[in-house]
Amino acid sequence: MKKTIYVLISLLSVKLILYLYKPAGLFAYLLPSLCWMGVAIISIFANNLLGGLDSKWRIVYLAAFLAAIFQIALLVDAGLITKFGRSPVSFAPRMLILNSMMVFSSIFGVEFSRAHILRNLGRRKPLLSLILMSLLHSPVLALLRMPLSGFKPLFFVEFLGSEFLPALAQNLLASYLALLAGPIASIAYMMPLSVFQWFSPVLPDLPWGLKSLLGVLSPSVSLVAINYATPKEVLRRAGLKIDVFRGWKKESPVKVLAPILIFVLAVWFSTGLLSVFPSVIMSGSMQPALNVGDIAILVKVPANKIQLGDIIQYASREGPVLHRVVAIKQEYFITKGDANNVVDYDPVHSSQIRGKLLFIIPKLGWISIYMKIIIFSFIRFIYYNPINLIGFISSVSFIISYFVYNNFMKKKKFGKWR
Repeated sequence: MKKTIYVLISLLSVKLILYLYKPAGLFAYLLPSLCWMGVAIISIFANNLLGGLDSKWRIVYLAAFLAAIFQIALLVDAGLITKFGRSPVSFAPRMLILNSMMVFSSIFGVEFSRAHILRNLGRRKPLLSLILMSLLHSPVLALLRMPLSGFKPLFFVEFLGSEFLPALAQNLLASYLALLAGPIASIAYMMPLSVFQWFSPVLPDLPWGLKSLLGVLSPSVSLVAINYATPKEVLRRAGLKIDVFRGWKKESPVKVLAPILIFVLAVWFSTGLLSVFPSVIMSGSMQPALNVGDIAILVKVPANKIQLGDIIQYASREGPVLHRVVAIKQEYFITKGDANNVVDYDPVHSSQIRGKLLFIIPKLGWISIYMKIIIFSFIRFIYYNPINLIGFISSVSFIISYFVYNNFMKKKKFGKWR
């Protein structure tokens, strides 16, 4: 027990030092490398964590590695659909050596300490331990600091979706693997992701919404799949109580993953990743063909496939516009709303075209319109009144605490060992 406390203290000390002290120059690479290597050495000497390297865990190691490859493949696939950008990391020989030291030492330090703490302190309450360990390695402090340093709702939501939630989901899977099969399993998952992020010359340049979706979805699907495929005997050997995960074990993997896949396809459809996407009509400029509240289903087509009379959506300074093509001049299209008396002021270049109208779903878009009104009204309600914001955060904190207490902290919820 004392050894585990030493590992926990060293981990918390390193995280506190690196959060408060931001050195410059060469020391910015050496300090994290030395700190995390020290944590790794303490964790290894505290317990023989490498003793788990035997045949009974090989299937878990392979599953962890495949989970990382699956996540990377999703990101690359999304990058092919959207775009790629150059990595901000320098690839000069000196910087490669420094980055390698920092990245690999942090992986070993985090994963060896994570496995030691979870496998020694997380047996009684595995779910609560997994959640706390995942939060410890997620950017919680950065998230909590935002309301204190000039609260900007949109920036807060973007950080929450593109940074915090993906990091939380990724750490939840790594923590589960570490609890199940030790540090080698979590390293097999985290190492490929870090190598891809730090040493790939080009990286997917994704919109933050898509980045959030893939960052949360991929670890979640992998966690469900690994948990379902892991035999009960392996869970028992790892000290996990089968009753805690009985809901997943009783359900068919198809039933568990089908809602997630349907959700993914729905989001991909709404964002245009399937080349067909919806757009809600917000004005009456195309009446009577298109009315406010209708949903226009659009399809991405090459500019040379667009003809006179087609209704297209194009990007403008005011946002997306859905109007009819009334003339074509080389690479430019002259558009006009059916209810307007004059053509649109600016010609539309082929690069501005987002898609062509496929068909219309009448009136269904009013649901989206009302939802946007409710959401923006709610944001204004809590943003412009600090008392409302404090009340909202307090209410959410109380609900989360009550849920965690009733589901994870009551002894009767854990049942007996099987």
